[in-house]
Amino acid sequence: MPTVSDRLNRAQQNHNAVITIIPFDEHAVDLSPTLKGLPVAFKDIVDVAYVATTCGSNVKAVRTPVKDAPVVQRLTAQGALPVAKANLQEFSYGILGDASAYGRVINPRDPEVCGGGSSSGSAALVACGALDLTVGTDSAGSVRVPAACQGVLGFKPTFGLIPVEGVFPFAPSFDCIGFFASSVDLIEQAFIATVDEEPAAAQDISSIDVTALKAKGERFAELLAKLENSDFGLSEDVDLEETIAATAKLYEPMRLKEVYDVHRPLLDQRDKYQDVILQRVLGGEDISQESYDAAAQGVEKLREEALALLGDASIILTPTLDSGPLKWSDITPDNAAESAASLRRWTEPFNVLGWPAITVPLRGEEEEGVGDAVQVVGKPGEDLTVLRVAHALQALL
Repeated sequence: MPTVSDRLNRAQQNHNAVITIIPFDEHAVDLSPTLKGLPVAFKDIVDVAYVATTCGSNVKAVRTPVKDAPVVQRLTAQGALPVAKANLQEFSYGILGDASAYGRVINPRDPEVCGGGSSSGSAALVACGALDLTVGTDSAGSVRVPAACQGVLGFKPTFGLIPVEGVFPFAPSFDCIGFFASSVDLIEQAFIATVDEEPAAAQDISSIDVTALKAKGERFAELLAKLENSDFGLSEDVDLEETIAATAKLYEPMRLKEVYDVHRPLLDQRDKYQDVILQRVLGGEDISQESYDAAAQGVEKLREEALALLGDASIILTPTLDSGPLKWSDITPDNAAESAASLRRWTEPFNVLGWPAITVPLRGEEEEGVGDAVQVVGKPGEDLTVLRVAHALQALL
């Protein structure tokens, strides 16, 4: 049986998923389904003590840290073993996963399919079977999108529940720690281990809203048929179109200005950025404080108003990817922005709202290729309920 080190080296060579392998005690590895002895990789914007944090860039942004980020501290306190820093989109800026100083991550499910970003390597390490749990970050879909593109589970908790200290920021108003895993149980363990306060208990769910899935015609027909024969009641009362438009309008100026403010001290190294990332960073230079403040106020108001969206349904099911996985050959310079917007259309709104959401792949364990994926979304604080529904969905597949 290959060792963890063997699997990490293979993931690095075959999928370009690893930037740094962290020395660890192979004898301490325990592959039972708990955190104790579990090898874990971290997206390379998360500080692991005495390991360089590269942010996927040649820019010298962060010195080698002398202490672990809280998410690392809390996982290791439960016995998890940090074993690698995962490749990523440079500075987390891009949902396609197409720009890293260390090269693009290769999708283990299908090299021709875009692996998504920005937590591309964290997803790939689970998709290729190297690890059962990895840590990423999600500001507009950067966990849930690569999870869908690579056919694995990817969870973004309620905004603010897991501290982001020791994590190089993207847009602090939306940044969340997230998890990729081979099972919902492992995600739940990692979530409970890393939150600031004990989360609310999971609720029994009688009804879930499937409006967004029904709107896709036959694409989710098989899943919907299984749901109709399940214990869940199905409703079609939640129209997200206005919310998607409103969140996109508010997210844009806030994201642009926050990213620019983060990177302003680094712009004397602009020649070391990937060209496409530098252009995106500079795109926030002219966002006024007035425009930013207006958008921030709009977000606060929308977060209050949107709670009424769910009505009687506590859980919403949506596609994760608007048009499904995209092939690299179909993404061109002319349509790259449109392709990126398609990938994050259903995930970005829940970063703005701060709601918990998980990508559940619809592919079977033995199926070839990527397959499709759905997103399970719940109200703020109902993270364990979202995970319970995800578990039930997997049991139906």
